Amino acid sequence: MSALIRAVVWGANGMAGGEVLRILAGHPSIHVEAAVSRSRSGQPVWHTHPHLRGSFPELAFCSPEEGKGAAADIAFLALPHRTSAPLIRECLDRGMKVADLSGDVRLRNPADFEKWYGSAPLFPELLDKAVYGLPELYREKLKGADLASGVGCNASCSILGLYPLARAGLIGDVRIEVRVGSSEAGATPTAGSHHPFRSRALRVYEPFRHRHLAEILQELNLSESGVTLTMTAVEMIRGVQMIAHVNLSRRVKEAELWKAYRSAYTGEPFVSLCPARPSHLRLPEPKLVTGSNQALTGFTLHEDGTRLVVVTAIDNLMKGAAGSAVQSANLLLGLDETVGLGMLPVYPA
Repeated sequence: MSALIRAVVWGANGMAGGEVLRILAGHPSIHVEAAVSRSRSGQPVWHTHPHLRGSFPELAFCSPEEGKGAAADIAFLALPHRTSAPLIRECLDRGMKVADLSGDVRLRNPADFEKWYGSAPLFPELLDKAVYGLPELYREKLKGADLASGVGCNASCSILGLYPLARAGLIGDVRIEVRVGSSEAGATPTAGSHHPFRSRALRVYEPFRHRHLAEILQELNLSESGVTLTMTAVEMIRGVQMIAHVNLSRRVKEAELWKAYRSAYTGEPFVSLCPARPSHLRLPEPKLVTGSNQALTGFTLHEDGTRLVVVTAIDNLMKGAAGSAVQSANLLLGLDETVGLGMLPVYPA
């Protein structure tokens, strides 16, 4: 598409929606036609996102009714689970492309959706139509498609860290520990996410099977019996750090692991491998990717050759949500997938 592409952003008042707006503010090919918020309709966008005042001095949130009437080529849906699916169908029927950020079409199997989300999908046919919105795995399928699914931030971090091993058939079983910042809980405080109760805490809030595990199993073709996912809330606002303790399917040498990871990620614009030295940079932390669409992955092999620790870090609001959504949208629209996503990490943060 050579003409300016018109976008409508739903759920634009939330953190992920705000990140979509921040990215699109610097996107040379996509113009924000409307920013939808039921609760803040009529208010200037910068009242909620003050850092965007210079980019959107006149833009005001519009109502859902106005959003549905907006002339747009693509919709970004940063909406709560169970609210995106009806709108996805409406947008597709109107000839729009859709980059979803929710979990409504992440899983391909309706039975898996019901198992992990507690109810049947509203429109099962959308599960077949959606392409999982992680370009590192589905770049070719996303090109020219109509619908990119959302990706779970914890799932994205885990999948990117373990994909080279799964592709090589090297995962025997794995215990995944994910450490997450408070922005993962969204803008509305709860008893578990409210700052006075969460600050300075190390709270294990899911010991075995967070629903993002469903995506990990689906995309890496692993059995649940061999995978555990533990979630811990830590003193951080943005960021996800995934630590995977892998029992390998066979004994390996470190050179074979480097080959597997380089084969998977050489040339990837947003995934980088950590260096073997210096040691303090071998296993990444979220501070190294804050504000960017970058993912960092590092690993260290036990001397027995069968036990491996893999660590991956992303910004949950970027590569774990809005960044991947825009990257996927670029592919849907026939654009270079990196357009609008060249922001560097902020360090120290």
